[in-house]
Amino acid sequence: MGSKLTGWSVIIVRWLIFIRLIDVLYASAFAPPRPQSLRHRNRLPTSTRLQPLSDSSDCSADENVININKLKQDLNDLSELRPPNPTGLWAQRNPDCSLPLAIVSAGSSYTRIWTHQTWSEHSYPPHIRYVRHLKRWHASTTARKVLPSVAFACAWSILLSSFAKIFYWSENPILPLKVAKKAAEWSAPTFSFLSAPLALLLTLRANASMARLLEARGAWGRLVLGTRTLSSVLKTYLYPVHPNGAVLSVRYLALLGWLLKAQLRGEDEDSQQQVTRLMLGEQQYNEEYDWLMGQPKRTVALTSRIRNICAVALASSIASSANHTDNPLDHTATQLLIEERIRELESCVGICERLFGSTIPPTYSRHLSRVLSLWILLLPVSLISSGVSTVAGVACATTVAAYVFIGLDEVGMEIENVFQIMPMQQLAAAAQKDAGDQFVSEMPTLTNY
Repeated sequence: MGSKLTGWSVIIVRWLIFIRLIDVLYASAFAPPRPQSLRHRNRLPTSTRLQPLSDSSDCSADENVININKLKQDLNDLSELRPPNPTGLWAQRNPDCSLPLAIVSAGSSYTRIWTHQTWSEHSYPPHIRYVRHLKRWHASTTARKVLPSVAFACAWSILLSSFAKIFYWSENPILPLKVAKKAAEWSAPTFSFLSAPLALLLTLRANASMARLLEARGAWGRLVLGTRTLSSVLKTYLYPVHPNGAVLSVRYLALLGWLLKAQLRGEDEDSQQQVTRLMLGEQQYNEEYDWLMGQPKRTVALTSRIRNICAVALASSIASSANHTDNPLDHTATQLLIEERIRELESCVGICERLFGSTIPPTYSRHLSRVLSLWILLLPVSLISSGVSTVAGVACATTVAAYVFIGLDEVGMEIENVFQIMPMQQLAAAAQKDAGDQFVSEMPTLTNY
């Protein structure tokens, strides 16, 4: 009996293997091929993937000067295409297309980088500052946003107080109104205690939004510092051994801020193609341009490409020195230094992606909106039962309270979406300018003093 079971088991296993083999052969023979774009989209350009970059020994001093001058010209053209502070005709032709103008204040604003003049205007004595803020109240972007809600609260309070003036304050109200009057009088003390928890909810919401804003601003500050430092490292350590690789890396580095801004602001494809084509649009960089524009996450691909270029350039330098001398160069320290700077840039990009992809839990926002709506709708009832016997008094008190609390809620909402209020045009321009200045500037020759 046991031998029969063993024989059947062997037969079953052989049939399963045969069926699996037929399935694999069928899949390999009749499966549809992957599209060409998908198969080659993530491949690095062949100029550095299959063969090393042209070695520094193959480039004359004149060619290096031409490359540096061309880099200077392209950086200047990019600064004209994306000016840090679009004003006048520039603001009409090349504005910050992704900046929501509805939140930009006429006076001091977080949407721009501050200068000495901005700080001096912001730091006026209290009596001057308060007068200036009151004079510009009509131009407040927050006031314009909350005006419809505040107007509805005012109209609601006028309606309720007018109804109370006719029926509630009469000498002989009907029975249902008597019951409503007693209920309002009993609930008035309880309702007054809700103001403190509501203010606490709004404060916690504003603090959470402010923490997100400070983290995003710190990440962009480190991004600007990182591009500046990496560009200086490339000029000091990589350019002497491989000029072509250093120049190409700086071209990519100048694009990082603009591509990250486009990603976080949701800019269209044409906006990204303009800046990318300006830095990688030459014939020698056509493959680089096509590869970068085909990447799903261009900021991540950009830092990876810089890492790849530096690795290939240093490896080429080591191989070249090994062929000409018995003591080849050791670039381990340079590789670690470059890797550390690239990792800092990737950390900043990751922080921005996390802040953009996550928010304060919507359950908290929904609950806060419902509680705030109930509080504003019931506020006139509490005022009437507390003894405010005029329509104007109830309307004014409700309007002021609604403006304060709804304004706080709206400020928290504006700050929560941190990238729409940050000066990203100026930050991206600063990253580009610092990267270019650190690389193209020539330092004095060190001599014996």
